Amino acid sequence: MQSVSSPLVSVLIPLYNAEEFIGGAIESCLNQSYKNIEIVVVDDHSTDRSLSVAKQYESEKVHVLVNPKKGGQSARNYAYQCSKGRFVKFHDADDYSTPGLIEKQVERMLTDGDEDTMVYSLLHQLETNGEMAVQTNMKGKDYFNPIDFAIDMLRYHAFFCPHCYLLTRKTVDAIGGWDENVRILQDRVYFVKAAEVASKVLFVDGEHAVWRVFDDGIHVHSQKTPEKMRNAIETICDMAMTVLRYKDNADTREVCETFIGRCIYFDFLSFRPILPYVNELCGRNRLKWKKFRNERFNILYSLLGWERTTALLLHIKQFSKK
Repeated sequence: MQSVSSPLVSVLIPLYNAEEFIGGAIESCLNQSYKNIEIVVVDDHSTDRSLSVAKQYESEKVHVLVNPKKGGQSARNYAYQCSKGRFVKFHDADDYSTPGLIEKQVERMLTDGDEDTMVYSLLHQLETNGEMAVQTNMKGKDYFNPIDFAIDMLRYHAFFCPHCYLLTRKTVDAIGGWDENVRILQDRVYFVKAAEVASKVLFVDGEHAVWRVFDDGIHVHSQKTPEKMRNAIETICDMAMTVLRYKDNADTREVCETFIGRCIYFDFLSFRPILPYVNELCGRNRLKWKKFRNERFNILYSLLGWERTTALLLHIKQFSKK
């Protein structure tokens, strides 16, 4: 039951083949110090035991459903349709949060926010070796011009998982749902859109979200087909154009060109087969991309050129991980 002082928070979890982690994700939500929550889990036709594990947690607070369509974006949208909370937190099935995250975010929202406010906290990254680190060098602060938050996301190449944020229902409605045609970088696209419609973006310190990093060749992060990479560069350009529509000056142009270049550089082996399309698309949008380079290898760049040197360095990096 919702109240003015303790409004209902809907935590929405799309689920696909995460049987090892879904229990921990649900328990992380149930163990929050803030108790007026509902958890809506939508299974996206998992082929492992994810659905049966999730169903073990069904209760008045935990609702487990099956996606009538297919895809993580549609699962998030369906979970939202089935939710009732005044506040909304999207949450991946293999991640978790510190126990006070929701309470502190709700408190900040009620104290300093309005029905168009977005609240966020920093993301910590749990590596496969068990080490934990802050995921971004972007400093947490309040933004009273929300597009500046989107600009800083691009400036610092910052990544925040969905459960870093707390949104109002009004904001989620204004965004218009998760775009089911976006197949990669979905989180960044969604929260850049959120910054477009928000009145302000407020920071909550002292609690954080946790993102588990996988490097097993199975998870979506590693499945980068040419089709997905075409979708990725389209998405990256769309984010840049969103920023430039609001603030097109020398600084934001520099931010956008550097952001596009860094995205291409760090995933160059996947982007390389579609470079003609990358250049054509950027040109069509009057965008450039900066050829980011590791300055330690300037001699190699001068001998082999940017493309070959970048591919060589990334191949070496991949080989060293094996």
